[in-house]
Amino acid sequence: MSLSVMKSPLEQVVIEYAGPLTRFFQRRIRAGQDADDLVQEVFGRLARQNLSTVDNLQGYIFQIAANVLRDQARRASTRDFIVAQVEGFDAEDKAGFSPERVLQSREALQALVSALYELPQNVRDVFSQYHFDGVSQVEIARSMGMSLSTVEKQMAKANAHLLKRLRKVL
Repeated sequence: MSLSVMKSPLEQVVIEYAGPLTRFFQRRIRAGQDADDLVQEVFGRLARQNLSTVDNLQGYIFQIAANVLRDQARRASTRDFIVAQVEGFDAEDKAGFSPERVLQSREALQALVSALYELPQNVRDVFSQYHFDGVSQVEIARSMGMSLSTVEKQMAKANAHLLKRLRKVL
């Protein structure tokens, strides 16, 4: 019996595609980012799939890799926006708590709450569980009967919508 017969389909994919995926990511990411983490994300997503039903495995794998890059870029842009907002805040600045600033903050909070209610119920539930209840995306997917990819897409949709609304207020 050959070694490849004894390996699971996922193990065979890891052996065959780890190198090409690493090179794929290295050509597309900024210095300082870790291509290995992105490769692991691809394999994590593949582990949740039935690979025997995939007709074009290579195309499927690299489509997942492209999706991982897009998701990572969305998270990075959200993180950069939040960091930029936080860096501009000085807790020691007494003028930061002026009546005008407090009013602006209340208006921003009201806009955020209104924007949350503009989202579809399932997107709002995913966002709320993750951000307010601290539930992991994997657990949200399990409890709501969704794929992890669907949960990630709903989080991205919610984040994009809320950022768009907050940018109008701030």
